[in-house]
Amino acid sequence: GKTYMQTLGTIAWWLVIVGALNWGLVAVGMNLVSMIFGSMGLETIVYALVGLSAVYVLLQKFKVV
Repeated sequence: GKTYMQTLGTIAWWLVIVGALNWGLVAVGMNLVSMIFGSMGLETIVYALVGLSAVYVLLQKFKVV
């Protein structure tokens, strides 16, 4: 089975993809994260998780973690 770190890496990778796709949508005037999580007050948390995930993926890429 997958280890904890492999699972964390997979989740981080998917969050980075979601963040990148959201930025693409922002370019055409639609913010999906805001539409889904904004009304619940979770938008900032989602953005923070995406940002932390990007750092983690970069650290993985350069074999720091």
